[in-house]
Amino acid sequence: MKFSFLALVAMIICSSCLKQSIPDAMLASKSGGKGRVTATMSYKISGNPVSISVSDADNQPPDSYPHLYCRKNQSYYTFEAVGSTGEITFTFLTDSLTVGRYPYAISMYDTFVTEYNGVNEYVYAPSDSITVNVTSFTKGHISGDFSAVLTPLIMPGNVDVFGVPSSVPITNGSFKDVPVLY
Repeated sequence: MKFSFLALVAMIICSSCLKQSIPDAMLASKSGGKGRVTATMSYKISGNPVSISVSDADNQPPDSYPHLYCRKNQSYYTFEAVGSTGEITFTFLTDSLTVGRYPYAISMYDTFVTEYNGVNEYVYAPSDSITVNVTSFTKGHISGDFSAVLTPLIMPGNVDVFGVPSSVPITNGSFKDVPVLY
């Protein structure tokens, strides 16, 4: 009993000498020694800047507000960013995400990409597209850049009414340290 008490006291004294707490050390090892990772994204939509940032990105609950992550689904990945200045979603049509270029153009259905100022923007017209470049995939985080040309949905309904085709440019898109959730 005396030995157990002395061992407990020694553990408490030694742990109080650590430079960081045990939970902080565990978080640092999860993020590759970086500590708490901040995921960021920025872009311009029709010339207007949008910026989304999530501190401690490795520990954000799914669908929290704001959020910024890339989620693995069965045969594709969904990149989601939601913040006070905007929302953007795009799909990587691959079952194994790697560093590379991911272009997406019109398909058999309209594809939602972003909502800005209350208007949803889609890959809809033949001249619409979004291209995402993953330039880094390290320790469960992706970084890269993107651009797009989209069409606004001006009146949703039984028959959607779209605005001027390819009239919404997204430029200077970049993202950094976005966690990939499996």
